[in-house]
Amino acid sequence: MQQLLMKNEGMRCKAFSTAFVLFILSSWFLFAQEQKTDSLAFKIQKLKQQSNYEQDTLYINLLYDLGRQISLYNLDSLQVLSKETIRLSKSIDFIKGEVKGHVNLGTYYSENGKQNQAVENFSIALAKAKQINNLELLLRAKSLLAIEHEYKEDYAGALRHYMEGIEIASNNNHDSWLSTFYVNTSNLYNLQKEYKQGLLFLLKAKELNKKIGDDRISAMTLANLTATYIETGDLKSASENVDQCIGLFENLKLKEWLTYAYELKANIYLQQKQYEAALSWFQKSEKIHEAIEQPRYKIPLYNGIAKTYFGLEQYKTSEIYASRAVEISEKINILDEREESLKLLYEIKKVTDQPVEALAYLEKYKNISDTISKNKNEKELRILKSNLEFDQEKERYLAENNKKVAEQKLYFYGALFIILAFLVIIFIMHFTNKVQDELNQKLTSQTSELKKKEKFLREANNTKSKLFSIIAHDLKGPINSFKMMFDLVDAGEINTKDFMGFVPKMGQNVNSISFTLNNLLAWGHSQMNGSVTKPIINDIAEIVEENLALLTKIAEKKDITLKNNLGSDVITWSDKDQISIVIRNLISNALKFTPENGIILIDSLDRTNMWEICVKDNGIGMSKEALGMIFNVADTYTTYGTNNEKGTGLGLNLCKEMVEKNGGTIWATSILNIGTSFFFTIPKEPATNSAIEK
Repeated sequence: MQQLLMKNEGMRCKAFSTAFVLFILSSWFLFAQEQKTDSLAFKIQKLKQQSNYEQDTLYINLLYDLGRQISLYNLDSLQVLSKETIRLSKSIDFIKGEVKGHVNLGTYYSENGKQNQAVENFSIALAKAKQINNLELLLRAKSLLAIEHEYKEDYAGALRHYMEGIEIASNNNHDSWLSTFYVNTSNLYNLQKEYKQGLLFLLKAKELNKKIGDDRISAMTLANLTATYIETGDLKSASENVDQCIGLFENLKLKEWLTYAYELKANIYLQQKQYEAALSWFQKSEKIHEAIEQPRYKIPLYNGIAKTYFGLEQYKTSEIYASRAVEISEKINILDEREESLKLLYEIKKVTDQPVEALAYLEKYKNISDTISKNKNEKELRILKSNLEFDQEKERYLAENNKKVAEQKLYFYGALFIILAFLVIIFIMHFTNKVQDELNQKLTSQTSELKKKEKFLREANNTKSKLFSIIAHDLKGPINSFKMMFDLVDAGEINTKDFMGFVPKMGQNVNSISFTLNNLLAWGHSQMNGSVTKPIINDIAEIVEENLALLTKIAEKKDITLKNNLGSDVITWSDKDQISIVIRNLISNALKFTPENGIILIDSLDRTNMWEICVKDNGIGMSKEALGMIFNVADTYTTYGTNNEKGTGLGLNLCKEMVEKNGGTIWATSILNIGTSFFFTIPKEPATNSAIEK
């Protein structure tokens, strides 16, 4: 959900801490008496009547539960309860209690905008949860740690924790946490405006929720779906989902989520410029917010209300809410939200003819915008710019290619017309004399040769176009990135130290370019009818070892274990160079889509006259749709690896071609988030026509 920032009360002595806990318990006990006798405070007060209550794990667990319950209303109390939970747990070596205490203390720091302390506490909680193998607490700590990295704008770190959480929840069949991680991962993609990918994870969660039957998780998923549809402008779908989630949240009495759902409903009306309806829903959310201590989330609420009053031309009221938003954002240092508030204040002053104040807000807005821009990762911006240039270049090549195809059609129809003319002439001459028959045969032969040459030229031109497209998209990009980097050094925009920081990444790009060039050369050679299969007796285990040696460094960077289970008896009749290309591409592909600390296994199976070779990984897997496209020779299918590795899509097409040249077949199986296995067969014995040129 949401985070907020408050002043740090500092460390308290033990006596004050205990007294404050007693005050909290007393207050909650009075509330419990008014509500129901089985409340948390009532249970805690009852346990405190025992002489050794501080050594009772039930008492510690109740402190944790109480901390979670009051976290929305009293952050100071949350801090005290969290530290007391940790202190008592350590005194009796109750590790589970320590985990819970650090989870709540991390939440306190997170709500106060102190991300580093929050990450520290969540990390401790995660490590101790692993120590006692408590799945529920482990997944909670993993999720909170990922969210905190997201707040720090460390999106790579956040994505890593989300993906690990998905893997753990999936392996342990914990569907409710799996759905939660799907939703949180979608939020991360939405932050980067990758709404299509974000929507994919949300729809996965929605489908999984049907199986779970948990209204709370279903409602949260619907709320996030609503937000995504609003961002993409699909207000009809947004309205359908928000009405469902509001009904569920009202039944569940989840106030902190209900405020968010009301705001989503209001924002739909705001985008439709139905200001009265929008204001009504914003005010519902504001009323609940009065009882919740979540300043972080009052900022978008106040901004939304300010925009609504602005639309209603009630500028004074709009200014009040926008100013409140600025005040909170300055206190907890949230730049993005402050930028929106300052922009609105500038618009208010401008429309109310207050140029001096408008200019002042414009200057503040510009300073915030500049600060946000400077905080962006320069490298990522340059990569995005390069990708845009590459896409434009690709479009240009496609346009040129389409023009050439149109010209080729004209040539083809012209040639076809000539051929038909020759056939007519030959047919007429056939009835004249034998000399004309000989001429007819000669012309027929020439026509046949012309067709062959035309086909060859057409295929060669298609090959050239595809090569140019790949070179423009996958080689020109990294090379231009290198040029841009050296230009920056030459212009003095970055110093040598910063430049050296990019060297490892540049080395990876060079390896990627080298690998791509090798595949391009092999593929281009085969496409130009220059590839000849020369089978000999080969030890496949040796070929695998040679390629593992080439790829070891890549595996080490991702801490991936490579296992070669092939024995010395795996002897085949095949072309060593071609099979080496197949093995190298399959292992490289597995490395790309296997996360850190993964395993890649190369194994074999005796199939009478053939050896079946398998390259298996426990990577991210593929969908059925993707699996059906990977061997499509008419086009190239490519995607990004776990570390954003990029390929040309030629590798698997090349593998298919090489395996079939050697008399075998290739196929693959895959399960999303479980892994992928590629299989291919190679003959044991030489075929009758083993030395055929292909």
